[in-house]
Amino acid sequence: MSQYKKLAQIYDYLMSGVDYDEWAEYIKSIAEKFNCKVEKVLDLACGTGNSSLSLAKKGFKVVGVDLSPEMLKAAEEKSVKGSLDIAFIEQDMRRLHLPEEVDMTVVYQDGLNYMLEDEDLKGVFKRVHRHLKEKGLFVFDINSVDKLPTVNGEVTYHEEDSMNLIWESGYDYENQVWEICLTGFLKKDNGYYDKFKEIHREKYYPAGTITFFLEETGFEVMAVYKAFTFEEGKDSDKRLYYVARKV
Repeated sequence: MSQYKKLAQIYDYLMSGVDYDEWAEYIKSIAEKFNCKVEKVLDLACGTGNSSLSLAKKGFKVVGVDLSPEMLKAAEEKSVKGSLDIAFIEQDMRRLHLPEEVDMTVVYQDGLNYMLEDEDLKGVFKRVHRHLKEKGLFVFDINSVDKLPTVNGEVTYHEEDSMNLIWESGYDYENQVWEICLTGFLKKDNGYYDKFKEIHREKYYPAGTITFFLEETGFEVMAVYKAFTFEEGKDSDKRLYYVARKV
């Protein structure tokens, strides 16, 4: 997988401003609000494991799934270092297959925006439904079109001694897909730089579409929230959280 192959080396640095403990507390409060007794949590698109670690520290038994072996390697190292018992599994969420059911499934940091086709997104919903216990919760976020850069040709730079990064972004209005081309130069021990290039694509899904897909795949939509609040979410919000229950 080319996505996150090199970025995995600096992912935590780039995400240093994200408060994963705040997110884990938010997830815990959602479970309490909807009277869902949660022991085991499936963390899809877990990346380098920061979300999984924060959930484990809250007392949940966590299974982390990601498609990138490079990201999972970093996650496993953190888990061992923190003496946390987390199972990390390399799988494509569209073909999710686990030996047991869980009480809650979560997806953080726009992992589902990477599903570029309707059938792929519905396929993930079906797999999640299959692995949830009866009345289990599915909680995830989706970036809105206002969060995704929509200026074609926009270029962003990040420069320091250890790395140089160039983001070039564009937006396909017809298909509502944002594409970002990341070119990076990472400094090696010998002083030379290792160049890499990755392309990331995310799709915008309106709240009505997400709700329809969830109901179509066996979920009851309990709430759609503005991120990190219990306020009713709107398409104009930059990030929405969906809470769905298996029925």
